[in-house]
Amino acid sequence: MTEKQLFEYSRYNVSSLKYLSLYKLTELRVIWSAPIQVEYFANLTELVVHSCRRLIYIFSPTIARNFPQMRRLNIYVCEELEQIIEKEQTPSQHQLQPICFPNLSSITIISCVNLRCLFPITLAHGGLPKLYRLELEDIPLLEQVFEEDESNVSKDEEEVIHLPRLTHLKLDWLPYLMSFSPLGSHFIFPSLTDLRVKDCPNIYTRFSVDSKDSVHAKTQVSQSVDEIIVEESATAPEIAWPIGSDIYWWNGEGGEDESDFEY
Repeated sequence: MTEKQLFEYSRYNVSSLKYLSLYKLTELRVIWSAPIQVEYFANLTELVVHSCRRLIYIFSPTIARNFPQMRRLNIYVCEELEQIIEKEQTPSQHQLQPICFPNLSSITIISCVNLRCLFPITLAHGGLPKLYRLELEDIPLLEQVFEEDESNVSKDEEEVIHLPRLTHLKLDWLPYLMSFSPLGSHFIFPSLTDLRVKDCPNIYTRFSVDSKDSVHAKTQVSQSVDEIIVEESATAPEIAWPIGSDIYWWNGEGGEDESDFEY
């Protein structure tokens, strides 16, 4: 396959398409090339991209705002992939409409050697309300999972962000990962039941579990166990792992039905 743009023309009638798998399209650079095609993918629920070595990004900002039914995003072995969502180069009216994947439940990204960040931090503010599973593995240049939004930087007070339905979080072999999110951010995962952090020696985000079994990911310049703020409770002690340590934690309560994520 030598096509540089896959859906380059509006002649394709794929409005009922639910599953799209792109495999070994070695010269593919752009999946969607124009907003005119957005409506044709309104029912797409799963996108798998595998071994598309020349692909630089998955979604343009315009395209990313138009996948209301997307549930699964799986990306493997895309050597030149730098961004999941292309950064907007110039301000536009679309910036007034935040990017949101209202039904995206599962994200798996493995062996993308040029990817440096996953999503802008703005997407975590209500843009992933149903995210259930996040697995990142063998991404050697990844520095942040959620990247700072340069247009909305404020370090004056801690920014608390909830991913209310996240149940499984796996960070494996990310040797350059510095943080889960920008300085001053504090993620809370009230539904997390399975946390795995392995071979991320440079991360300075501290993971902890409070007495209500909510998992926290708090990014500060320096922290000690005494500095971690947890919810008031006298029923159970808190767990706080050393920064940069391997973590395997499972609370044994199960969570939501995982059958939706079996292939």
